[in-house]
Amino acid sequence: MAVTPLDILKFNLQEKEYPYFDDEDLQLLLDKNGGDVQAASYEGCMKKAVADDALTLSGITLKSNREYWLTLAQQFKPKTQYNTSMKRADGQ
Repeated sequence: MAVTPLDILKFNLQEKEYPYFDDEDLQLLLDKNGGDVQAASYEGCMKKAVADDALTLSGITLKSNREYWLTLAQQFKPKTQYNTSMKRADGQ
């Protein structure tokens, strides 16, 4: 069985353990990021981080997983490379 970019994205976002997105949403993340699984994984982790998943029932409070998703997102954060072209103000 061939592994697809969608399968890798599901694995990166731990969708089996922490389901959040359906397949259409995951495919949209991939499409939005030009098929770049790393970038889609980063964006998916960031979206999971902003979801308010804290829960309080009968005085029992479960903390949010926000920090977990932010830490995981760092694995997938795109490496930015800046190319600058500096020119003299006098045109020389």
